[in-house]
Amino acid sequence: MGFLIKGAMRIYSVDQKGHEHIVRFGIENWWMGDYESFNLLTPTKYNVDAVEDSDLLTITNSQMQELIDKIPAVAEMIKLLDSRANIATQNRIHAAISLTAEERYQHLQDAYPAFIQRFPQSMIASYLGISPETLSRIRKHSIMSKKEG
Repeated sequence: MGFLIKGAMRIYSVDQKGHEHIVRFGIENWWMGDYESFNLLTPTKYNVDAVEDSDLLTITNSQMQELIDKIPAVAEMIKLLDSRANIATQNRIHAAISLTAEERYQHLQDAYPAFIQRFPQSMIASYLGISPETLSRIRKHSIMSKKEG
C-alpha cells in the first residue's frame, strides 16, 4: 500500500479485449493500492500507474499491523480511512447503477474537481464507464449550458 505524497495515480484493470477499466484515482494525501490484495495477502488483479511525477510512501501489511499494535492513534486513523473509503465506494456503486452518464460526470466534477483538471479525458471516461466520445458530448453540452445560463 502506498500513501501519495505528491502526484496523481490510477488503479485499473485491462480486460481481454485490451480495454482499461479505471477503478480509482488518487491525488496527494490518498492511499493507493489494492485493498483486497493488501489485506488478504493475495496477488492483485490491478495495475497502478503514476499519471504525474509522484512521491509515494509504501508500507507492507506486516509493517502496518506492527504500527497498529504499537500506536493506538494509527489504529484510529486506519479505522477512519477505511470508513471514508467504504463510503466513497458505496457512493461510486450507487452512481454507477443509478445515475445517467451526465449525472455521473457532474457528480465527479462536484466531488473531485481536481480529477477533471489532472487526469486525461480518456481516463475520466474510463473511470465513469463511458466512451471518450460520450464524455466529449457531455462536456460540450455542459459548457453550452453554462454559457446560456
